[in-house]
Amino acid sequence: MMSKINFDKDNYLQFDDYNDLMIQAFGIGCSLCYEPQISFVLKGHPKPIGTLIKQQNKNLTDQEVDKLIQKPIEEWQKFEDINFENQKPTFLCDECWNQMI
Repeated sequence: MMSKINFDKDNYLQFDDYNDLMIQAFGIGCSLCYEPQISFVLKGHPKPIGTLIKQQNKNLTDQEVDKLIQKPIEEWQKFEDINFENQKPTFLCDECWNQMI
């Protein structure tokens, strides 16, 4: 758990990732309690990876998917690292959200 959390509810949006791909494939969870039911994400985030794949609007091979998501994964990692350094939760579940507001 972060020691002093920087939280402003106006800095968050509903997290919407097609088929919850990021949760399923990468095991992401709430930044505070690690619960895999993410409802909110910090503004300024990269495009959710499931949504990115869905927007291709075609069946991709595993190699095409790997190539497509390589840079977005790096962008998400960088986004997460910066937020962690600034003690801002990247992802929040409903329960943590409700405790924060």
